[in-house]
This record gives sequence, structure tokens and C-alpha cells, in this order.
Amino acid sequence: MLDPLEVHLLDFPNIVIKGSELQLPFQACMKMEKFGDLILRATQPQMVLFNLYDDWLKSISSYTAFSRLILLLRGLHVNNEKAKIILRPDKSTITEAHFVWPTLTDDEWIKVEVALKDLILADFGKRNSVNIASLTNSEIRDIILGQEIAAPSIQRQQMAELEKSTEAQSQVTAVQTQTTNVHGDTLQVVTTSNYEQQVFSSKSDWRVRAISATHLPLRLQHIYVSNDDVKDDAGSFTYVIPKNILRAFVTSSDLRTQVGAFLYGTSPPDNKQVKEIKAVVWVPQRGNNNNVELPSALPKEDYLLKDLEPLGWIKTQALDLPHLTPTDVSTQAKIMAEHSEWGPNSICVVTSFTPGSISLSAHSLTVAGFEWGRKNTDNGPNPPGFNPNMSERVQLLLSDRILGMTLVPEGKVWNYGIGLTQMWNSNIPYSIVLDTPLTFWAEQHRPASFLTFANLEGGEESADVENSFA
Repeated sequence: MLDPLEVHLLDFPNIVIKGSELQLPFQACMKMEKFGDLILRATQPQMVLFNLYDDWLKSISSYTAFSRLILLLRGLHVNNEKAKIILRPDKSTITEAHFVWPTLTDDEWIKVEVALKDLILADFGKRNSVNIASLTNSEIRDIILGQEIAAPSIQRQQMAELEKSTEAQSQVTAVQTQTTNVHGDTLQVVTTSNYEQQVFSSKSDWRVRAISATHLPLRLQHIYVSNDDVKDDAGSFTYVIPKNILRAFVTSSDLRTQVGAFLYGTSPPDNKQVKEIKAVVWVPQRGNNNNVELPSALPKEDYLLKDLEPLGWIKTQALDLPHLTPTDVSTQAKIMAEHSEWGPNSICVVTSFTPGSISLSAHSLTVAGFEWGRKNTDNGPNPPGFNPNMSERVQLLLSDRILGMTLVPEGKVWNYGIGLTQMWNSNIPYSIVLDTPLTFWAEQHRPASFLTFANLEGGEESADVENSFA
């Protein structure tokens, strides 16, 4: 763009042109019929001057005209066909011979601008697997203008820290440290580098994560159910999850470590194609950032689960993906293979913690996914033979008209991932009762955190308390 303009402006030395960091799609203009016909009919090189603002400046400011032009160009660049349909709201819309864009009223232009903005954001969300509703205004502006949206580079931060540390180490300072070992011997050590002078400290950030988990109920104000690309055939089911058991599940979860639970429900008498989830059964489990280990035995309860059929399981994860992960496919396939009561319509409801919100989606396994998952032994992120098409989305609805119940293991302890890891066993026996689940960071799940306080109370360092009855 700059070179031909500078050539044409040689006669105007007072005009200076500078490049912009904005990636403005001016080449989208070539997709308009007016310019395309002009190029096709051209028989010789010629310079043509067009006013891309038409007569907009008669009724709007130059800032609004520039914003409208950016929306038009970006919309044509993202989806040419849909943008052209948006630009012609009805058959009576015409384009004047001396204008580039269709002649519309101010109200019609407002509707066109909103539609183009939605088109651009929808394309961005689909390409990057981002929930559009969770974008901030500044991010939306950057997307429309074409600026790159990227988090601060961790690598750049580490490089800066390394540079600082090398500068500090260039000034060598000897430090003499005197310590006493367990035998009472006095030791003197001379150190010259920062590495030798560092004191060991644990990197566990469980306190920060426990505080962050208390904000999970706030995310329940923004729940998005994703039903894009849902299979629609005569044999497919529609699953309905009550809002009260979803609230209990999310409140007891963690933002980073995955948790899971089994789903039980039934069909209403008047519609067998609908499955209403009636119970979420918490079972003993051990999770990490990539998967969750569930016990091999399914929950048994003669009264609470009477007349309810197993529908699948529900789990959390930090990323919103359009398909099930390889570990989830393997987990569900192995449960279906080991327990005949889990039929081919068993689902996995994925609860994704997107920024400031929660995204829900339900998936069932294909035949290929079941066969691959039950034989898979690779728990890595990219196992051989995996295909994203091994799972397909099913219809999921969120309702507050029906209510469900939560069942927990007897004793209420279900999280064996933070403080009870050594007690975990996939064959652990358990029985379930009707109760509210403990939170992920509850005291019963991390007893080691309180042993220090117990030792202080009973040891020699305990505080002197006056005995009034002595």
C-alpha cells in the first residue's frame, strides 16, 4: 500500500505517510463487484481515485465513518458471502453509480454494523475456540482492528529475570554463614553465588488456589450451554440437567484439578427421547490437571438409585474444547466395557471454566471411539490413533424447573488428590448417602495441613494458659 502512494505523492512534499501496526484488510475491497468489474474491463494502466466514505460524512463524524469502514472491510475479509448478504437487507437496496457501498439510512447502517461485528466475533471464536461472551470490550476492539491478542510472554519474563540475575552475579560477594547441625556442631560456610544462598521453600500454591475456588459460585451467573454441531437423528436423546445439582457440583470443584461424578436419571413418562438427570453421585477419586481417576466399582444403593438408570458422568476441565480429550475417551470407554449397564448412549458432560463463566457441553462416544478407548494404554496428551471425531456432541439443556439430588460417599470424603493420595486405590470400597458434598479444599481432604497446629498445642511451645480451677 505504501510504495504506490508515495510515488503518487511526490508532487506533495508536505504530506507524510507512515505505516500502521493495524492489519487493515484493504485487499477486501477487491471483492466488491464495482472494483472487480473495473479491473476486468481495464485495457491499460490507469490511476483511479475512489472515496471509500461515499457521502457518510454528511450525517456522521469521521471517527464513526472510519469505524464503519473497518467493520465493512473486516467483514468482507472474514466471510465475503455473508457480508454481502448483510450489506443488502432487502431487494430495494441499491448502490449509486458514483458510490462504492450500498445506499442505506442511518438506522439501517446501525443494524448492518451490529451484524458485521457479530460475524467477525463469531469467526474469531470458532477459529480460536473462544467463548465470545467472555471477551472484554478492549479485546473486541482489538479483534475488529486486527491487532494480535496475546498474553504477556512468559519466555520474555524469564529472559528478563535471567538478565537481572547475571547482572547480580557479576558482582561477586562472599557471604559467611554460621549454622549448627543436629549434633550441636558449629559449621561455617562461605558462599559466593545467589544460588548457594537461597533457602529452600515449597512451591505449593494451595492457599491461593483454595481462595480462588471460593469464587466459583460467582461464575454460575454466566453459564453457556454449547449445542453447536449436535447430531440430529431419530435415535438421539436430549439430556436435561437441573440447575441445583450443577450449582452443587461447580461449588465443590477446583479451577485447575479435574473432578468427576456419575450421573443417574430417567425419562419422563410422556417422552422417551428425553433423559432428565436426577442425581449426581460423588465417588472417591484422585484428579490432576489432565485427568481424573475414578473407582472401578459403580455406586450401589437399593433405595436412592431405585428406578434410575446410569446416564454417564460429569467432569470439569480448564479449557473449552470442541471434543473429548483422549483421556476422557479412554475413561468412558473402559467404564462402558467393564459395566454393561452403561449403554452406547452414555454421555460425558464437560464443565469448562472459561474466563468469568462456565461452558457446558455433552458428548457421546462413536463406535470407533469406544473401540480405541477400551484398548488404549497411553495416558499422554497425544496418544497414537486418536481422532477428535471419536466423540460427538449431544443435545444438552439446563433447567431450573426440575430438581436433582447429590449423593456422596459415607463419611463425605471424596477427594484423595491433595492430602490423602497414599490412601487412594481404584478398588476402594465405598457406600453412598444423601448429603451435600464437601468442597475440594475442605479440612477433611487435607488433614496434614492441620497436624502442625495440633503438635503446637500439645508440645512444649504451647502458650501458657492460666487454669482458673487450679
